[in-house]
Amino acid sequence: MRWFRLVPMCIVIVVLTLMGGVGGVGGAHAAPSGASTTSTTYSAPREGAKVILGEFSIDGPAILATYQPQTVLAWTGTDAAHHLNLLTSADGLHYSAKVILPETSLWRPALAFIDSGRGAPYGTIVLAWTGTDSAHTLNMEFISLPGLTVREKITFWGETSFTAPALATVNGDINSDVYLAWAGTDAAHTLNVIHHTTSVESNSKQTLWGWNSVSRPNLSPDQNATSGTALILAWTGVNHHLYFAQSADRTHWTMPSSSPLSQQSAWAPSLIAFYATNMPAYWLAWTGSGSTSTQQLSVAYTQQYPTWSAAGTSTMLTETAISSPALAYNGVNRQVLLAWTGTNAAHSLNVAVVDVTA
Repeated sequence: MRWFRLVPMCIVIVVLTLMGGVGGVGGAHAAPSGASTTSTTYSAPREGAKVILGEFSIDGPAILATYQPQTVLAWTGTDAAHHLNLLTSADGLHYSAKVILPETSLWRPALAFIDSGRGAPYGTIVLAWTGTDSAHTLNMEFISLPGLTVREKITFWGETSFTAPALATVNGDINSDVYLAWAGTDAAHTLNVIHHTTSVESNSKQTLWGWNSVSRPNLSPDQNATSGTALILAWTGVNHHLYFAQSADRTHWTMPSSSPLSQQSAWAPSLIAFYATNMPAYWLAWTGSGSTSTQQLSVAYTQQYPTWSAAGTSTMLTETAISSPALAYNGVNRQVLLAWTGTNAAHSLNVAVVDVTA
């Protein structure tokens, strides 16, 4: 497969004021059980503070927590060309200093973050999207902080999708590993994952035969140190049930017995896993209330991953969305953030805090 890397000459974006399956692929590994064993009892998730932005999208947004004060929100605009857009926030709710990127897509972008090891404000935002070329080719871009300078763009010629991709990063800036996941344009919409290593600019691809999606996948690093899992992949199967799989070595993927879930959706779920001492570490959000006929948002958490069935750990919100929501965890402010595109006529972007009480 031919991939092309482009390093722009000093492209500077405006500085913001201050992103039914089979078993294992490539081998079988036992799924971790009881990875999260917190004994604290929490309430059901509830929606807290919320903001409706004066921005609009043709799809759901992507949201990413980096260093304070930056939470990054990305989306595809409703302009004729459908440009990608960025906003940042100091508190996760109030956003400003909009940047309109030259890139375009028919679906949402994906976001991830590479920690430079130097602390704030240094680091790299990774942005991925499906292009508007006739083949809908996958693209990825590295944007340096501070200053939001586009350092590198990669176009994965020959790799195409009918929807948005997903991103996750592991390790630091010098030897960082970036994982790009997508549902292919083959008849079955098979899931694929590319591992891009920044230190040597190498790419390796896996096709997860038998794992098929009706929408974009979701890819998340598992930052819960006790889990033994490095990456979690989530998607909506052709039966519209929510699926997830995991990888301890980032090469071999297994689906736990708790997948798929009974919940259904017409779009992809959002799943995040993080380290926290004051709240559950695993969170799931999707559009739907058990069937594909509703656009209401639902949120769940688990303290016993990979099991999601404990009573009182999920809530169907009164909010509605045109597609799947996005989750992020801001560890500085100890916030789980939920972002979505509303069902109002203009399709406004919304961001809310979702929390629990002990």
